[in-house]
Amino acid sequence: MAALNENYISMMAESLKKKIEVLEAIVELNGEQNEVLSKEPFDLDEFDATVHKKAEQIDKLELLDDGFAALFARVKAELEGKRDEYADEIKEMQQLIRNITELSAKVETGEKRNKALADKQFSMLKKEVKEAKRSSQMASKYYKSMSQVDFAPQFVDKKN
Repeated sequence: MAALNENYISMMAESLKKKIEVLEAIVELNGEQNEVLSKEPFDLDEFDATVHKKAEQIDKLELLDDGFAALFARVKAELEGKRDEYADEIKEMQQLIRNITELSAKVETGEKRNKALADKQFSMLKKEVKEAKRSSQMASKYYKSMSQVDFAPQFVDKKN
């Protein structure tokens, strides 16, 4: 059982390392998303692409979290009973968890910054759509009213 637990413990450490890689990818994607949101003119398709890339990374993150939780449930009792025996592995995992916490804070900060930029961009897009709609309605009303008016041409040649 001890060898099996050691395998589980090493798998948990690997899971944490993979989680760090995924979080680093999300931090990088947040940077890309920030650039897209800061560009003028705003490119909605490019923004959408970064959102999909981040969604893929978040899905990976959830899988890693679920896997880690399942592994931890299997070895929890063994770890608590023999903390001295697994001290090095526990210290390594604690350091990895600290790194994950730091990266999570970076992700959260980037998300907040990007949300503010996205709100600004979407507000401007909404305003542009509203103005375009109003202009279209005004033009439609103008042409409708002009088609109902029955009048003679303004310039009539009166030579005879």
